[in-house]
Amino acid sequence: MALPDLILSVSLLSLGGVFVGVGLRRLDRLDRRRVESSRQNGCRWHHWQVLEEGTSLICALCGKKSRMVNPAHDRGSETISSGNTPP
Repeated sequence: MALPDLILSVSLLSLGGVFVGVGLRRLDRLDRRRVESSRQNGCRWHHWQVLEEGTSLICALCGKKSRMVNPAHDRGSETISSGNTPP
């Protein structure tokens, strides 16, 4: 009778450890998203640069990504400056 109780206790402790680990991981991810969002919202003047694929833009100051409205295939990695709105 002691062996099944021991197995059940170890199983429940392991399952509890998994739940705690998953919860802490989720909280860490949410905190990183909150910090990134506040940093991007605090960036007043975005300094847009074209990514290597040429399909999107990224701010060199805060790392915010934006899709390009009119991708130009003949452009290199030139910098695009704008106000608060991406092109």
